Amino acid sequence: MVKFKVIFFNAGGTLIQLRDTTLPLLYSRLLSRILLTPVSSEEIYKAFRKADTWTLSRRKPGALFTDLDQRKYQNVFYNHLGISSRKEINRIETKVADLIEMDFVLETGARKLLQNLKPKYKLGLISNWDETLIDILQNLGILDYFDSITISGEFGISKPDIEIFRSALEDFSEVKPKETAYIGDDYLTDIIPAQNMNIFTILFDKGPDGMHGRPFQPEAKCIRINELMQLPKILNKYSKNPKH
Repeated sequence: MVKFKVIFFNAGGTLIQLRDTTLPLLYSRLLSRILLTPVSSEEIYKAFRKADTWTLSRRKPGALFTDLDQRKYQNVFYNHLGISSRKEINRIETKVADLIEMDFVLETGARKLLQNLKPKYKLGLISNWDETLIDILQNLGILDYFDSITISGEFGISKPDIEIFRSALEDFSEVKPKETAYIGDDYLTDIIPAQNMNIFTILFDKGPDGMHGRPFQPEAKCIRINELMQLPKILNKYSKNPKH
């Protein structure tokens, strides 16, 4: 019988959400205001997906963005919305930077979950974020629950590169990958690379209500939950039978 010793979490879209909105809704409001014409959240989501698909198509999809990568990502995003002028894209991006405000909150049950897990397991965080995540975790009152925090902005590689998972595992050198579990909200960038490291995976599938506004992911070949407090039951069950 394998007993889980370390539980890893993704941050944005799993433990952390946007208050009363999602990224597509937030950008829909901002771009509608800037462009003086309605831009639906559905089209914003499709634009994000096209840009994210381009990101994953790079030779090294886990490499952090260069300035040129950022420019290409913006081009793909705005081209889907019918905006091709680089001058106009620059104008919009400057306005977005001036106007955007992200109010982060904890996912329902996140604090209680971490409190319940902490006596039984070591806890880790693996996130595609910059160094500001530390302050956000501190402000939300959950920083001290984590024994290990691996952030792409500090590490230099982002998910889905398995090296960021391997680095996080090295913080628990006495623990084997099969003795760890990872919960994230994206099948492609969270679940698949963790599975490739022989980590037990759980998809937090909140659907359109999640931070990224993505649809439910029925294609995911893993355990799926839609509330964080379902996690302890899953861990107890699969610590006895860890096949997944």
